[in-house]
Amino acid sequence: MFFSFLFIRYVMTLLLFICMLSSASSSAVVTADESMQLSDLTGTEIILESLRRHELYPYVYEEQTLILIDDKGHRDVRRIQRYSRLEHDGKLKAMMKFIYPQSIAGASLLFTRRFDGVSTSQLYFPALGLKAVEYKGGVAGSQLLGSEFSLQDLMPEDMQAFVYQRADNVLDGDVIYFVVQAVPRKTAAVQHTYAVRKLLIRQDNFFVTHIDYLGHQSQLIKRQTRHDIRQLSGDMWRADVIMVENYVNHHRSVLKIDRRVYSSDYVPASMFETAQFSTGFEKQLEPDSAVAIPEDIR
Repeated sequence: MFFSFLFIRYVMTLLLFICMLSSASSSAVVTADESMQLSDLTGTEIILESLRRHELYPYVYEEQTLILIDDKGHRDVRRIQRYSRLEHDGKLKAMMKFIYPQSIAGASLLFTRRFDGVSTSQLYFPALGLKAVEYKGGVAGSQLLGSEFSLQDLMPEDMQAFVYQRADNVLDGDVIYFVVQAVPRKTAAVQHTYAVRKLLIRQDNFFVTHIDYLGHQSQLIKRQTRHDIRQLSGDMWRADVIMVENYVNHHRSVLKIDRRVYSSDYVPASMFETAQFSTGFEKQLEPDSAVAIPEDIR
């Protein structure tokens, strides 16, 4: 299993940008001696290294709690089972199965993205039988099933859809951050409600902690922050809580990862067949009162 992970990560790195990164940019910890080498990295190289370290495990199963909070503080809770699989040819497959509340239990969202950036998303509702329909989301793909997340927010970075520009570093306490601006390419298949994303990436582990979504007048539209960040293995880190705050409608969405398993046994290839959409909802539904929001993001 570990060999498979290393092999896929190696292949994906080559497929993304062959020989783009120098060996100096692959260290897990930044030291003073490396500061000059880090300063030479381009925005594209920084994003690629972040993706290589944290997003290329081939088989991931997660149990998630999604909390929707409106401008009056009212909450709506949803529970999700998420499956993702990265094939050797670079194709990404992901499925989100909603298991709570009862009104949407059984709904499934299937997302695929080929290495060349071409993606599809299909939504299955039990009321529609086994017929899956194309899913486009809310305005320009935002507001995934009522949340402030877009579908792209929850998937690994699609580097072919953006032009990356490095900005000046930011110092917050003792932590130095890369700042990279991601501008959507005009040829990108997905249209966005923002003009640019500004990503803050820790220099010590290349982990993205903040993403600002800016409009055409440089106004802040929404902000994504990642919390409860922990090291899983080697140079791979993950966040157990992700929050998006919408500065237009003043709504927030909090995604909590309650359980995460890295294993092909949990994410078989057959999981992504349409016939499987209506299975796998045996987990007992839990009431809203069982959900708590971490103290640091209330």
